Amino acid sequence: MLTALKRIFRSMKWLMLVSGIMIVILGITMLFTPLQNLITLAAFIGISMLMSGISEIMSFCGEEKSFRSGWMLASGILTTLFAVWVLLGKGTKVLAAMLPFVFAVWVMSSGVLRIAGSLSVKSEGLSLWGWILVFGILGTAFGFLLLFSPVLSQMIISCSIGFMLISHGTDNIILFFRLKRIGDQIRGYFGESS
Repeated sequence: MLTALKRIFRSMKWLMLVSGIMIVILGITMLFTPLQNLITLAAFIGISMLMSGISEIMSFCGEEKSFRSGWMLASGILTTLFAVWVLLGKGTKVLAAMLPFVFAVWVMSSGVLRIAGSLSVKSEGLSLWGWILVFGILGTAFGFLLLFSPVLSQMIISCSIGFMLISHGTDNIILFFRLKRIGDQIRGYFGESS
């Protein structure tokens, strides 16, 4: 039993190191190849949509007839068809081209919502409303800038994902060293040598 646990612990530890290094390398490549990464991201979105559409169709089929919703079935079919178009047709490139504009609209609308929220906070008499208003105006202006500069938007999306991957990979590498230290302590407790 103890030998099996040690083997599992050792393989899990090395898996953390290898996956961490690979994720860091992937993150670094995302920083230097933004256009290709948007195409890959669009493919991942297509795969996610395909799984979502199929699960909606399966949920519809699994429900009792009295609880079935035609909207769920329609949503599942449309999502699945759109995902197939993205994955098998020219949809991946179209979606990759749309992502910078979607990102820009999201940033801009988030800024507008912050502006509206700041007015609500002001009416409640809270003093933070000015900061919320400033960040809302900056977000709206930045989103407007991104809307007319898709290359900048591509770079921001790709770099954000790259930095998140580098952070996650680094965390896995740190976890490897923590697991190694725990393994050394366990071996020391049982009087075993490394």
